[in-house]
Amino acid sequence: MNKVTLKPKENKKFSLYCPFTNEKLDNDNNSFEIYEGAGNYLFSLCEDCLFFDAGNNDEIEKYWINSAVEAVEKFIKNHSDENILVIEVSDKNDTYFYGFINEENIELSNEDIEKRFIK
Repeated sequence: MNKVTLKPKENKKFSLYCPFTNEKLDNDNNSFEIYEGAGNYLFSLCEDCLFFDAGNNDEIEKYWINSAVEAVEKFIKNHSDENILVIEVSDKNDTYFYGFINEENIELSNEDIEKRFIK
């Protein structure tokens, strides 16, 4: 599993974008909850509130037993033939997980992913 962990330092106004296509994801400003995906977006979920969004929710939800991490790991295992990037974002209140498919096998550093994902 290709996973990047981000811990945003500032609480300024921001938007979320697909790190591979640069398309804006539908979210409220200053919110890590995504309501509708764009680009190569697959899923998002929140560790604490069990928030699910568009994408493969039904599949991920059936894996949710004890934690979001376990659900994401099982999802990735069942899609091991796909190059999926998981972005974990921890802010002061919650932990969120996002999945994006890297169809073109674009190589990005953790810093590049953060710059492309949170703007």
